[in-house]
Amino acid sequence: MPKTFPRRTMVGNRLATSGLLTLALLAAGSRLAHADASRVLPALAEAGLGDQPRLDLTADSLTASVTLKSSTQCGVAMVWQPADPSPSPSCRIATLSIKARGQTRPALFPLAPYGQDAGFMDLKLSIQRLDATSTLPQVMVSAYTGGAHCCETTSIFGLRPDGQWAHADLGMQDGGGPPSIIAVPGAPDPVIVTYDQAFLYTFASHAGSFAPVILYRYHDGQLINVSNDPAYHAYLKEELAKQTRQWEASGRSEPNGYLAYYVATKARLGQLSTAWAHMLPRAQSTAKSGFGVSACSLKSSEETANGRYCSKANRAPLPFPQGLAAFLTRNDYISQAQARALLSDRPATGAGSAPSGPYHPDFSCDPPPAGNGVASMLCHDSEAARHELMFDQVYYALRHQAGEDGWKDLKQQVVLDENAANQSCGLPIPGDGPQDLPQNGATCYNDAMDRLAAQYRVRLSGAALMESQRPLDRHIALQKKLVELGYLPADTVVDGVYGEATRAAITAWQKAAHRPATDGFLSDDDAATLIPPPAETAPATPLPPAATATATDASPAPAHAPATSPAARTHGSAGVSIGLILPLVIACVMAALIAIRVSRKRGDRDHS
Repeated sequence: MPKTFPRRTMVGNRLATSGLLTLALLAAGSRLAHADASRVLPALAEAGLGDQPRLDLTADSLTASVTLKSSTQCGVAMVWQPADPSPSPSCRIATLSIKARGQTRPALFPLAPYGQDAGFMDLKLSIQRLDATSTLPQVMVSAYTGGAHCCETTSIFGLRPDGQWAHADLGMQDGGGPPSIIAVPGAPDPVIVTYDQAFLYTFASHAGSFAPVILYRYHDGQLINVSNDPAYHAYLKEELAKQTRQWEASGRSEPNGYLAYYVATKARLGQLSTAWAHMLPRAQSTAKSGFGVSACSLKSSEETANGRYCSKANRAPLPFPQGLAAFLTRNDYISQAQARALLSDRPATGAGSAPSGPYHPDFSCDPPPAGNGVASMLCHDSEAARHELMFDQVYYALRHQAGEDGWKDLKQQVVLDENAANQSCGLPIPGDGPQDLPQNGATCYNDAMDRLAAQYRVRLSGAALMESQRPLDRHIALQKKLVELGYLPADTVVDGVYGEATRAAITAWQKAAHRPATDGFLSDDDAATLIPPPAETAPATPLPPAATATATDASPAPAHAPATSPAARTHGSAGVSIGLILPLVIACVMAALIAIRVSRKRGDRDHS
């Protein structure tokens, strides 16, 4: 199990606690019963040694036996024990005997001194069909080493192509019971499921640690690690979904333990960058979690053995993202180049506090909404955020045009249409299971938002239509200008989305500037007056009103006001022309009066 428990709550790497099993089945629904799901392959024969001195199994022309015999040769090297220079004077040694039908002599393998005092107990023996190319099945032997959590040691014995019996060691595994043998739909051979013990206690407590699966295929007497083989990706996805449900059912405690597992598994599935973006806003600081790695702990045992001990600075825990990247690199989940790319893209302040580019979605990304893969994507994909904001321009213009009475119906319709668009792209429904995005999810989302924007834009007219067609960068510049002039608070989030506060600011500016319409929409003429194109001379901008808008754009837009008509826009342009000509006329009149006065004075002096 990646999510580990004390041994006595485990049976064969499957949950034995009925309550947790029921919870997992309820969360999975009918999907676990689907014909395409991976399944555990039963052994041809299996049994436990218990308190007996001998255990015999026979299946498919093969007999496997384990016997316990007293011996004084307790220190010799055996399958599970290296040579012991200080052995007990006497012990009981467990020996495996394998004999195929027609063979005259069995193959013998001394396993280890056996018993509670010797460190091996609760032995399990099974005959399994692991290698389809072999004429005989294989023998699996496991034993428990003692302790609250650790450990189960397992070896597989098979007939090699040269006719010799040999063993392959699966090593020690946390938890209890022999590893499971899984048949994965579409994969050529079954796999033996083990777990990466390096993740335990590294980023969380034992109870909060999740360990990625390690899959082995057995062939010609050897174990082959196939964890990265695409043929077995289906099982990795099943396991990821199961562990995600378990973490969520536990209250999402100790998030770093789960997130380390999540990123490692996603890296094997070829979805590293998406997983990294998902991880950043959800991770705890190392100081808060109390677990993590340091530059010192990441060094090899050879380096420390050679006297290259770590300085105090190198013993300090690394921030979780840096520590995770280094840990995954050392354990061959990602390359050094991938680690450098991940860390170079990491936001400088606050994990997940800003997207990777200039465009931000119209909600807070510090952190992104939990259980929402689309929101996480928008917080870390600037281009996706841009397309979302472009649709928001249309939506908020239509919302302002519809008026308060139409807000509820419009919002319901938009939510339905957006959900349908997301589902057509294979994007997850917020809060519904894993929030993983498909490989082309962002591109499909961008296209879907553009289609929705065009679909809703046809319902706009007048200045509202002009506004909805304006480029996003121009919207942002206009909104920023309203902040600079004091019509919006200085801490306004300038994203180009015109909510109620921006509508109120536009209306206030329109009144102060004596614009032909004061409806809260920025027509093309309004936009050109607020920020003139470079080739034009800027007219005098009115001073801000004494009371400026203080609301944020998170609130709804105000009620509808009439859109500016073409006639009103023409009148507005004429007003600007009169405003420019009138001062010239006044100046000419004043100059003529001055000339008359000068002439009279000169006349008086002539007459004096």
